[in-house]
Amino acid sequence: MSTGIARLLPLLGLALVSCQSGLPTATEQWNTNHWSADSVPQRMVQHFTGYRRDLDGKYIDFQYRKKKDINLTLRRAFLGNSADNPFEPYDASLSERRPPHSLAPDPLYYFHAEGIVIGCVMLGITGGFIPIPVDSLIATFGPGGWTEFKQGFTEGADAEPESPPQPSKFRVKNH
Repeated sequence: MSTGIARLLPLLGLALVSCQSGLPTATEQWNTNHWSADSVPQRMVQHFTGYRRDLDGKYIDFQYRKKKDINLTLRRAFLGNSADNPFEPYDASLSERRPPHSLAPDPLYYFHAEGIVIGCVMLGITGGFIPIPVDSLIATFGPGGWTEFKQGFTEGADAEPESPPQPSKFRVKNH
């Protein structure tokens, strides 16, 4: 393949991705207008992380629920302990409020199992343990994540995460 054609392939790919029929409206959801280049980042995040903005709410809460599910699975598999078992003592950590999303109060929460697994993979590839917490980084640079990240350093574990919405702001999904 000649170098001229190889240079044009990325532009051709962008042109194919950015096809759009009709004019976008301000109220249009990202998934109804999937032929525009603006929808590519959201579709990539949905594909690689499983996150759907219309069903899962904010990404920072989604990744926290995902971490809690991983904790529960590891606890059941390796400790033989299930929080849902009525014959075991109640675990208050299941209903705790989400801690502030920051590296400062609890680095293990921020890196979690995902970062450790990626660190082990990087150890095999590069020879150095480099944990990369992908979900935490996406949540940190998403809406509201950076302010919580900074609060963790200034206020520590006492920092309150963003308050839940008022009941007047609730809406029924899929209605």
